[in-house]
Amino acid sequence: MSSRGVKSATAAWTGIAATLLTNGSTLHGLFKLPVPILDNSTCNVTTNSIQGQFLRQVSLFMLDKTSMIPKHSLNAIDRLLKDVCNNNFPFGGKVILFCGDFRQILPVVKRGRPAEVVESCIKCSLQWQWVQKFTLTENIRVRDGEGDFSEWLLKLGSGTIPGKEENPFKGCIEIPQQCIIRENESIVEKIFGDAQQDDYAKRVNLTPTNVDSLSINEEVLERLHGELKTYLSGDQIDTDDLNERSNFLVEFLNSLTPSGMPTHGLKLKIGCVIMLLRNLDLKAGLCNGTRMKVCALQNNYIDAEVLTGVSEVKRVFVP
Repeated sequence: MSSRGVKSATAAWTGIAATLLTNGSTLHGLFKLPVPILDNSTCNVTTNSIQGQFLRQVSLFMLDKTSMIPKHSLNAIDRLLKDVCNNNFPFGGKVILFCGDFRQILPVVKRGRPAEVVESCIKCSLQWQWVQKFTLTENIRVRDGEGDFSEWLLKLGSGTIPGKEENPFKGCIEIPQQCIIRENESIVEKIFGDAQQDDYAKRVNLTPTNVDSLSINEEVLERLHGELKTYLSGDQIDTDDLNERSNFLVEFLNSLTPSGMPTHGLKLKIGCVIMLLRNLDLKAGLCNGTRMKVCALQNNYIDAEVLTGVSEVKRVFVP
C-alpha cells in the first residue's frame, strides 16, 4: 500500500499475532485502549497528540484476528476515530479491513456463558451493519496431500460432519484414523521420530493440559544431545500474615503448575525450543507466545534465537 501512496497501519488483538505482521502492533498499542475495556470506555488519545495526528494520516487500518476483539473495543475505536478526524461517519470515514475466522477463538469473557461470549463479538456491535463481508474460498496454505484433512477441519468448524447411526454417543465426532495415536505408539516418536535436531523447532505438540505438555516436553528433552540445565524458581505466598504463610509449605508451592507460569524446575538443553509466557518487548518481537531456540544457557539468562514473526533468526538474551 505504501508504494501506492496509501498510508496504512496493521494491528492484531494479541501480541504474538502482531509480531507476524510487518510493522504490526496490538490494538491496545495503536488505539491506546484502556484495561479493562467497558461499554463507555474511551481511548487515551487526544486530537492534537502525536498518536492522534498519526491516526488522522492513516487511510487504511488492517486488523487481524478480529474474532477475538470485544465489541466494546470496536465502539471505543469508532468514537476515537470520529473524534480525531472530526467526522461522524463510521470510524471517522477511515477504511477498516477486518481479517479473521469466527471458527477460531472468540473474545474472552471471564466466567462467561456461551451466549455471553457470542454477545461480546464484534458481530453484535452497532458498527457491524456497515461491514461488507468477503469470504475466502481457497486455502493457499494447504500442502499436497492435506486437502482431505483441511476439508474435514472446515466441516468440523461448521458443525456439518455427519454422525454414524451406530455411534451410541450422541454429539461425538469420529476422528480420522490417520490422526489417532495408538496406545502402544509414542506421540513424540510420531512427531519427532524422523527429524534431525535442527528441525525440532519446525514441529510442535499441542495439548489440552499442562500435565500432558510437561510429560511430552521431558520426553523430547531426552532425545536431545547435550547437558541438562535446571533453573529453579523461588516460590512464596504474597502476604504479610505469617500465620497464613505457614499454612502453605514450600514443597506444595513448588508442585503447582498454574496456567501461564513455568514449572518450579525449568529443565533446558541447548537446541531445545522454548516459548515466552509474558510480554517483554513487542517491537523486538518478544511477547507471550514467541517461540525461540536455545543457543546457550547461562546462570542468569538464556541466549536464544527467535523462530517466529518478523524478528525470526534474531538473537536475544532472556533473563
